[in-house]
Amino acid sequence: MEADVIIIGSGMAGAVAALKASEKGSDTLLIRRGHGATAMSSGVIDVAGPTGFLRGDDWETLPPTRDRLEDMLRTNPLHPYSMAKGDGGSVDRLQSMLRDACNFAIEKIPSLDYMGSHERNMALPTALGTVKFCAYAPASLASGDLTRMRQGNLLLVGLKGFPYFRPRICKRSLSEYSSRHQPEALSKVEYIEIEMPGRTMRVTPFGVAGLFDEPDVCEKFAQSLGRKIGDGVTHVGLPPILGLKRHAKAFETLDRELKPKVFELISPSYSVPGYRLQAALEKALRDGGVRVVTAGISEVECDGRLIKNLVLEGMKSGRTAAAGSYIVATGKFSSGGLVSDDCPREPLFGLPLFVDGARVDDKLLGYLLNWDASSKQPFLSCGVHVDSSLRPLDAFGEPAYDNLYAAGSIIGEYDYIAEGCGLGVAALTGCLAGERASA
Repeated sequence: MEADVIIIGSGMAGAVAALKASEKGSDTLLIRRGHGATAMSSGVIDVAGPTGFLRGDDWETLPPTRDRLEDMLRTNPLHPYSMAKGDGGSVDRLQSMLRDACNFAIEKIPSLDYMGSHERNMALPTALGTVKFCAYAPASLASGDLTRMRQGNLLLVGLKGFPYFRPRICKRSLSEYSSRHQPEALSKVEYIEIEMPGRTMRVTPFGVAGLFDEPDVCEKFAQSLGRKIGDGVTHVGLPPILGLKRHAKAFETLDRELKPKVFELISPSYSVPGYRLQAALEKALRDGGVRVVTAGISEVECDGRLIKNLVLEGMKSGRTAAAGSYIVATGKFSSGGLVSDDCPREPLFGLPLFVDGARVDDKLLGYLLNWDASSKQPFLSCGVHVDSSLRPLDAFGEPAYDNLYAAGSIIGEYDYIAEGCGLGVAALTGCLAGERASA
């Protein structure tokens, strides 16, 4: 197989890189082992989570994303945002690049109706009663933005026999969180538990979400729920179960049938919204003319500092894939982009790995673990160094290969959880890598 650009990895970063390269006119091939790790995400796009927003602070003092971006650029010259903006670039330039990259990604997945802005964070309730800050979210999640509520009366809805959401626990935690900030977003939080819609043998988030793809089930559920909503309720919060393939129709039905504003809570695991995002990206790849091959890579053939071929696993006669440029967007440990026996390593290209400017692929994995669970974890920022063109660097600070680019969380020197910038970095670096590989 031959192409102009080959992308390895199909999460947000890989998909956006492939879509951008294809848009630039490149014959584009995406190689993946399976579904991207984006399917395990919350499904929202976080650009730069706030810090310094303390108990008792007013919502009006919630820092804009610009403040956080300035902190990142000032304190971490190796952050992917710092590398992407280039030498001499300002925070205004970075914000403009983030806006364009996020808009590009969102335009490719119109079925999820993403809302938000690169300039401010939403505060979205989770199924545990905590809050996740993000810049963009699908309409079904964005409707729960606490920064937009004032003295709301929230009804949490649980399903009998559904163990993945405990509305009583969520109520207690969310009520306590809301009371910390003024003006109070929620004046009242109550909960009910109702019968599950339809019948399912698999009482899992995905099994229940699949029921909401059936229009009659969705209609009956909305009518049943509507009869149980008392006077004065302004918002209804549901676990994220409103459909898989027909999510937009399911959300539209409940939003139409119920008087209060309906929203889904963010799930810490078994993320149905993450699955929807991954599925929407894969549809965009098909619609955008990107060829997708599911296969592992057994060998990389090089000629000096040029990658020539990728030998694919499971292909007859050692079938190869060749291109002029390559993009590695394989992620970190959870997706197999990085592996660890005793020491962490990048398995495809043998790229050196770094944390806090120091090489760590010769360190035992325990070196990257902080046993204080509340502190930053070094292994989350483990990854490759890149230059301003997003080419991975070797141990001497030179491009390891002239035709290899990196995108997403395989790039090191940032903690995407603590800094709240996971899919923001993926979208930005994916766009830039796709452009530069196509040049």
